[in-house]
Amino acid sequence: MNKKILYSALLGIPFMIAFIILSNSIKTTEYIWLQTRVFGLIAFFALFLTVVIGELRLLSKIKANFVLFKYHVPIAIFSTVIVLMHFISAVFDKFKWGKTLAFTQFLGFSFSDKWVVLLSLGTLAFYFMLIVGITSSKGMIQRIGYKKWKLIHYFSYVAFLFAYIHSINLGTDIKSVEVGFILKPIFIIMFIFVLALLITRILNAYKLFSDQIEINIAAVFFILLLLGSVFIIKAYVEGTEKLTELSNSVTATNTDINSIQIENQNLLDQGLLLNQQIGLLLTSATR
Repeated sequence: MNKKILYSALLGIPFMIAFIILSNSIKTTEYIWLQTRVFGLIAFFALFLTVVIGELRLLSKIKANFVLFKYHVPIAIFSTVIVLMHFISAVFDKFKWGKTLAFTQFLGFSFSDKWVVLLSLGTLAFYFMLIVGITSSKGMIQRIGYKKWKLIHYFSYVAFLFAYIHSINLGTDIKSVEVGFILKPIFIIMFIFVLALLITRILNAYKLFSDQIEINIAAVFFILLLLGSVFIIKAYVEGTEKLTELSNSVTATNTDINSIQIENQNLLDQGLLLNQQIGLLLTSATR
């Protein structure tokens, strides 16, 4: 076993035990809820950096000059550990989520309703991160072969996609009014950034770009294209919703007008009936 991995495990095990004890001690307080949210946000940002650094290196014509790649593995390990801490916090939480969910529902194989499905996607993202991490050591790559490892490494995209869906739909801070208006656009931009780099990478695999400048221009183009598409779709949806609201308002107004007309007609009929009755009374009195 690699000495770095051994030393990390020796240091990590007591740290995780201490973290579990801490989580258990605050499991019925608001602090466990805050802890879960903080680790969830940090984990997604770390996973984003991991994927982006890997993509940028693959898009680099001279990979040896891409100095940021030395941070790829450390950030990947960090993101996996933070996701584990996020998971532990969620499981111990008896302040909010844990009140209604059983431990088995946190394991990623429960799909009973929408919210549990979103929860399961977060856990499945963690499993894919573990698979990619375990198979990425030099020894494992030599055992399974580079081609198989490369295929397995594509699970990192699945992990990022699942984590994004989990975060954007279930994340408390993203959905809340106070900070959601900041975090939600940031998460969408991060997703678009990764998607644009992936599209550029796929096209680059077909030798469509001759040099680094063309690759960079293509990446920027796809980022802007996807961002523009999001704004257009958002404007269309908002416009459709406003038209629906206006149509409903007009329909409601017409209904009110019809009701008023019917009421006026009823009053008119009653007046005519009353007038007839008065006429009959006057006629009878003159006789």
